[in-house]
Amino acid sequence: MDTSHILFLTRKFPPSRGGMETFSYELTQRYPGSSEVVHYGHKQHDIIWAAPMLLFSAFSRRKQVNLIHLGDLVLAPLAPFLKRWFKVPVVATAHALELTHGNRLLQWLINRSLPDLTHIVAVSDFTKDLLISRGVSLDKISVITHGIEPPIELDRNQARATLSTKLKLTSDDVHRPLLLTVGRLVKRKGVAWFIENVLDTLGASPIYLISSDGPDKTDLEKLATTRPNVRLLGKVDDMFLSTLYAGTDIFIMPNIDITGDAEGFGFVAIEAAAHGLPVVAARLDGIPNAIHDDKNGKLVTPGAADEFIYVINQWVNNPQDRQDFGQAAKAYTVRHFSWDDRVKQYQELFLLLLKP
Repeated sequence: MDTSHILFLTRKFPPSRGGMETFSYELTQRYPGSSEVVHYGHKQHDIIWAAPMLLFSAFSRRKQVNLIHLGDLVLAPLAPFLKRWFKVPVVATAHALELTHGNRLLQWLINRSLPDLTHIVAVSDFTKDLLISRGVSLDKISVITHGIEPPIELDRNQARATLSTKLKLTSDDVHRPLLLTVGRLVKRKGVAWFIENVLDTLGASPIYLISSDGPDKTDLEKLATTRPNVRLLGKVDDMFLSTLYAGTDIFIMPNIDITGDAEGFGFVAIEAAAHGLPVVAARLDGIPNAIHDDKNGKLVTPGAADEFIYVINQWVNNPQDRQDFGQAAKAYTVRHFSWDDRVKQYQELFLLLLKP
């Protein structure tokens, strides 16, 4: 019987949205044993005050904690203090971006703190390799990927009609393929690269929908002014995002290699696949742990425009094959990326670390 009490400390939590926020929420809310979660801060700069607040909150619970979990490696500098005060295992989850960020002070602090972590969970093999390159021994690392909540079923025809109305599609546009990308608009996402190198050479004149916001938004808006088939939707609510997944035809994840930035896993890719949307993604960073080639999507060489063009055109020209693949990908994703299974792996790891 599990009688341990786990304290989860995180700086990423709803109502903020993102892969790390979803991870923290699902892990802490689904954890079956005794636990509590403390979260402070929603933006990157909030770590300045979030770290001491998390440390203070942890200290106030000192008598009832058996293990502490840190939501990401940005919190790793807390590990030496937590380990000294509590004398309990301190575990952290690594998402990759913490290890590739260009802030030298942050990297120095993380490197100094890694030996004080009892164990580190990597969200992908790519993240595991980054940890090994920092000198972390393999026996101190476990790989547990993110999961997915089976989505609410939406009628495709109704979703398509909703998109047609909201996006003001013309009678000709309604019959054109709809491509979709979701994710923070930063250079590594490869959206600008895709527009300039792939979109204009595709058959059937697809419409490219881009949902989210970020530093590259202004540059993408400039690109879109000369391309009426590119639509920047900005941030959308969860219901409309589900409508996008249900009513579009192909999900595009065209990441490119950018020094100092990385895709730790690729949560939006499995989110799209779980909705039955065929995924074409770059074989880069942690994405292959999310998209298993020919199972729940197609992986292509990063920056290889011809490969993207070939796969997309194949699906555009063969709608039945596209739909069949999407349904098979949906079943595979829901079966292999269960949040409950991931949380169980965390609990088993914690119990192992708590053995005398």
